[in-house]
Amino acid sequence: MKVVTVATELENPFLNRLLIPSCRASGLELTILQPQIARPFRFADKRACLTRYLSEVADRDELIVFTDAYDTLFIRDERYIQQTYAGFSQPVVFSAELNCWPLGVVGLALCPGTPVGRYPYLNSGGIVGPAGELLDLCTKYPEPPSNRFDLLERLRAHGYHTDQLFGSSDQYYWTLVQHLEPDRIGLDNDALIFEYLGPSTPGLSKAEIMREVQEFREQGRSAASYRRDHARLKAQLTTPSSAAQLHFASKTTKAALLDLWEEGEVPDWLRERTEPASAAGPDFRVCRV
Repeated sequence: MKVVTVATELENPFLNRLLIPSCRASGLELTILQPQIARPFRFADKRACLTRYLSEVADRDELIVFTDAYDTLFIRDERYIQQTYAGFSQPVVFSAELNCWPLGVVGLALCPGTPVGRYPYLNSGGIVGPAGELLDLCTKYPEPPSNRFDLLERLRAHGYHTDQLFGSSDQYYWTLVQHLEPDRIGLDNDALIFEYLGPSTPGLSKAEIMREVQEFREQGRSAASYRRDHARLKAQLTTPSSAAQLHFASKTTKAALLDLWEEGEVPDWLRERTEPASAAGPDFRVCRV
């Protein structure tokens, strides 16, 4: 099994202070894919990097855990991940979250039935599955398959183009693919492997969320969104997680975790499972793709 991520900034503080040392402490083999592109990086480029990497993996059955680089860390080992993954009926399993991002209410209209589990909606910050299965899905759907959805076609006819609005989002792509491939792609709705620790924003549009991001950029730690996330995360972390990967989605949540670490407010159950970067264990390797 390999843990694989994509990173353009190898000096990113979250990557170096939390993801890399947490993989070492958990005995996980980490591969960092570094994109070789001239233009600015887009979230959708993660999928292209992953596809190139998977096409070179010799063993189609090798288990791949694909994770975000700048807002995740691991607290459990390969044995736990393998055993828990074996309990899912689908060969590919995605992390799940509280928000239907980035589609919002349009995404809710695409969902069949009622919400399932603690985390009802797909999150692309964590994926686990055999290399061959992941490669086949990436190859089968070279672009977001929005034309397979009558609702999105009707919206397009009225001038609401979801590909134009959300096409740069890797999560938009995988949300559509999962709806088309429910027998191949499952969601970790109860955080057995992946736990989402970002904010719950079900009533906010993408524009409103981006306004909060801009507020944080301008106001820093005095921004209301940061103060809210700092308090929420501190309370959430009082209860140990039973998952293997923790995902601190959103800029304010990431900043809050790093600050809690500096403030000595991170609980022992988390601090002890993410040893310093000098901890013994498997090293990571960088693969340019």
